[in-house]
Amino acid sequence: MLLIAVLTTLISILFAITICYLNFLLLISIFWRKRIPVNLHMMLTYCRFGVDLVYTIVLLILKIYYMLTRISNDFIIKNLYFLLVFPAASIGNIRSVLTFLIALERVIAIYFPIFFHIYRQKLPNFVFLLIILSSELFNQYMLFGYCGNVLETPLECVNYFCAVNSCYYRYWFSHQQIVCFLNGAFSVVLFLRLTFWSYFSGTETNKDISRATRIALLDFFIMLFFNIIPLYISSHITGVNLEILGLFIVLIKTFGFLVEGLITYRFLFNLKIDSVNEATVVS
Repeated sequence: MLLIAVLTTLISILFAITICYLNFLLLISIFWRKRIPVNLHMMLTYCRFGVDLVYTIVLLILKIYYMLTRISNDFIIKNLYFLLVFPAASIGNIRSVLTFLIALERVIAIYFPIFFHIYRQKLPNFVFLLIILSSELFNQYMLFGYCGNVLETPLECVNYFCAVNSCYYRYWFSHQQIVCFLNGAFSVVLFLRLTFWSYFSGTETNKDISRATRIALLDFFIMLFFNIIPLYISSHITGVNLEILGLFIVLIKTFGFLVEGLITYRFLFNLKIDSVNEATVVS
């Protein structure tokens, strides 16, 4: 049992380090080195890269702390795991809302392109920030207010299931399901527009918008197969060690982030190469 816990944790740490590197490299390449063309239609997507970077850093700290507690009980600090889970849950909630806003923006951009181009630039990003902050305030109310979680966890607590009570876990799981369902609905209509409509009409979809849309579709499928489905399966499994189950859930989720990061990295850097080739042809 200890060997399984150590191996899954080590793999999760390696995945998290790679994800941090990929997201950091993407942000540096976009905003500092200018190696990837900046697309104003993808500002929310760029924000998601930053959120993913912070989220994986927190996750990395969690996994390192867990590894230390497996090595020796002297590393166990009371309530520390809750203090680490708390920002992880908050950042995860922010990411879920952000992916929902990205999917909604893509639907409007694809189905109402004229309206999108006229009014999107007039809509300040501060509005999206207010929406995200409002959602996070509600998340904090559910955690500490309605569900009554307190900063008092068992000394041996080193997993998510003991860090929060069942009330908040049910809310958190339901929130994930709702966001995934809405993203799924948006993804279906986006898929129909990008494939069937474009094919039968014989028209080209705006490249800049379709790039952002493909990333939004990728994020939905990653969330579905590497987050929602594993959580749903785990909620119906009985007689399994919760600590090991939690480690595998985190491992699968982290692997999903890694797959998404690698695909996005390759996609955006291929975009850079295409842009250079286009500029060469024009010149």
